Amino acid sequence: MTIAALMQRARISDLRVDGINVRYAIAGEGPPVVMVHGLATSMITWCRNIDAVTRAGFTAVAIDLPGYGGSEVADHRGYSPESAAGFLIDFADEMGIDRFSVVGNSAGGLVAGVTALDFPDRVEKVVLVGSAGLGKRVSWPLRLISIPVVGELVYKPQMVSKDALIKRIFYRPPDFLEEIIPEMVRVRCLPHGPHVMLQSVRSGLNLLGLRPENQILSRLGQLNNRLLAVWGEEDLVIPPISVQDVLRVAPASTVHVMPECGHWPHMEKPEEFNAILTSFLARPTTSHPASAGSLAGQAAQGCRI
Repeated sequence: MTIAALMQRARISDLRVDGINVRYAIAGEGPPVVMVHGLATSMITWCRNIDAVTRAGFTAVAIDLPGYGGSEVADHRGYSPESAAGFLIDFADEMGIDRFSVVGNSAGGLVAGVTALDFPDRVEKVVLVGSAGLGKRVSWPLRLISIPVVGELVYKPQMVSKDALIKRIFYRPPDFLEEIIPEMVRVRCLPHGPHVMLQSVRSGLNLLGLRPENQILSRLGQLNNRLLAVWGEEDLVIPPISVQDVLRVAPASTVHVMPECGHWPHMEKPEEFNAILTSFLARPTTSHPASAGSLAGQAAQGCRI
C-alpha cells in the first residue's frame, strides 16, 4: 500500500524550503495544525489522526522533517531541535501560514515545544505526545548510539526485526499495524537514514541522557493553558514523568496519561487520542486565535492563514 493510500484523506505534496524538497500531507479547512513525527520515522505516524483533525474543523498538515520520509537531507542546517523548530517556521512561511497549532511525538514533541517557546507569536497551541524534553531520562539504546564511532557500529536499522520494532513502540499493537509496517521499515532503512538519525540523536542527548539545553519542562509555564501533554503509561522509549511535574510548572495545562499504552498513543489508541486532541484544539485560550481558511486549497496561491 502506498503512503498516499495510508494517509486517510490527505493529499501528499512537495515544497521547496531553504533549498531542499520537503514532503507533507495536507487535508481539511480551518485553522492549521502541523503534526511532527519523531526519530527514524515519518508523517506515517499520523495516519490515524488526520481525518479526526479535519472533521473537527481544522487543516491537518503532517510534515516529513528534513532527512526523513520523503524529504531531502539538510546537513547545512543540522538536525538539532532548535534547527528543526526554525525549519517549521520556514515551512510555515512558504505555506503562507501565519499562526498554527503544533502536535509532536517523541523527539518531534521536543521540536514542537521548542517551536512554541521560541516563536510564541507563531504558535497557537502545542501538543506533546510521548515527548522528549520533559525529563533527562531516555532509553539506553538511544544513549548508546549518541557515542561517536560506537553509534555507527551499533545503529543498524536493517538488522532490527519487525517484532522488535513493534515491541519497542507499542504496548498492545493496533490491528491495522500490518498496513503501516512496510512504510515504517522503508523509512528506517533509507540510505541516508543512519546519518540523519545519529546526527539528530547527538544534537539532543549524550550518554548521560537529554542535554540540559533540551530539557524544556521548566519553561512550559510560558505555554500554560495552550499546552496539552499526553503519554502512554507503558512507554519504553521515553520513561513517562508524573502528571504533577507538568502541572507544577504549567498549572492551567491539560495532561492525559493513557494506561496500557506505549510510545505512540496516537497510533495505538487513535480513537481515544483523537477525542482528547480535538477537544483540546477546539477549546478557547487566552491567546489570539488563528484565523480560519482553506489552506489545502489555497496554499499554492500564497494565501495567509
